[in-house]
Amino acid sequence: MEGRGGGNGGDGSSGGTYCVTGATGYIGSWLVKALLRRGLLVHATVRDLEKASYLLPKWNGGDRLKLFKADLHEEGSFDEAVKGCDGVFHVAASMEFSVPDQENIGNHH
Repeated sequence: MEGRGGGNGGDGSSGGTYCVTGATGYIGSWLVKALLRRGLLVHATVRDLEKASYLLPKWNGGDRLKLFKADLHEEGSFDEAVKGCDGVFHVAASMEFSVPDQENIGNHH
């Protein structure tokens, strides 16, 4: 499991540690920012650590923010991110939009 960023080991000394899945999405990114503003420790999961790096200065989490690489399609990839957390905000979503023709709702009458 890859992790990057600060953090104090998830001891919850600032009021708790919370994991946010899908941290680079619209809801996830605002949730990370709100939790950090409250002084909480945040474990944020992202599919691509490099692509998520642009959000680090916007979140301004310092040592209270830790990024983890995780993917909904990879079993166990969230294990390290949720370890030691007091709660999880699961806002990640699968980005698969294709639907096979036989399952297309438009074909059902």
